Amino acid sequence: MKTEILLLTSFFVALFVSSTGYSQVSVGEEAPGFTYISVEDGEEFSLSDFDGKVVYLFFYGAGCPHCIDNGPFTEEDIYQPFMDDTSFVALGLDTWNLSRSSNLSFRSSTGITYTLLLNAQESLVDYYGNTSAYDRSVVVAADGKVAYKGTGFVDTDIEDVVSSIETELSKISTSSEPKESIPNKVSLQQNYPNPFNPSTVISYSLNEASHVSLKIFNMLGAEVVTLVEERQSSGQKSVTWNAQSTSGYTLPSGLYIYQLKVGNEVATKKMTLIK
Repeated sequence: MKTEILLLTSFFVALFVSSTGYSQVSVGEEAPGFTYISVEDGEEFSLSDFDGKVVYLFFYGAGCPHCIDNGPFTEEDIYQPFMDDTSFVALGLDTWNLSRSSNLSFRSSTGITYTLLLNAQESLVDYYGNTSAYDRSVVVAADGKVAYKGTGFVDTDIEDVVSSIETELSKISTSSEPKESIPNKVSLQQNYPNPFNPSTVISYSLNEASHVSLKIFNMLGAEVVTLVEERQSSGQKSVTWNAQSTSGYTLPSGLYIYQLKVGNEVATKKMTLIK
């Protein structure tokens, strides 16, 4: 009789969860996508922007005391060891849906330099099935599937998270060489990391051999530096900009514009230098 009651209870709990939509993704399943804007400048970011990369997700609450305590671990122990790997991305998602100012305060308190995104509570439900499982780490593999999903606060599973990231990055570096594919159009990607200090990587694609110009401007329209001014072959390209070594003076924090010119095509995006 007790067994039957337990089975019935489990059935109705499962039915309730299913009917209310509070299902959650498991390791090995496709990672739920999202599109949110960044804390710094309102730039729009989607998980799909990072297809083919290993993505670390920190689910936090901007006003959560233990998230503030654990935020530095995500920066120093998880982000910084991998930040120079172009196949790695870190994103913070505010699941408390607090204001931009609250999130800027959170960044200041934690020292986090990777991108933080606003109003991401919906993703917490997608990944954890509720709105209370914040201060968690998730790793999304290059194939878009969940490789690791933390079940405790960030400070309890740092080694597991790092191990997962290392494993997934190794799969990219040791996989058979991909066939060289030629992009079907000229495109300019969002720099990463963003915000950054002092270095960031700018990537772009060329659909044919062309003369390429890539320049940085300040918000007054003054040219800061020319990164590329040459003819290049088709394919995927990337350039690292170290703002500290630009010109002979120290650049101030703030917004900068990078502009790609390929023939008659011009593409621009914004990025944020912080200190």
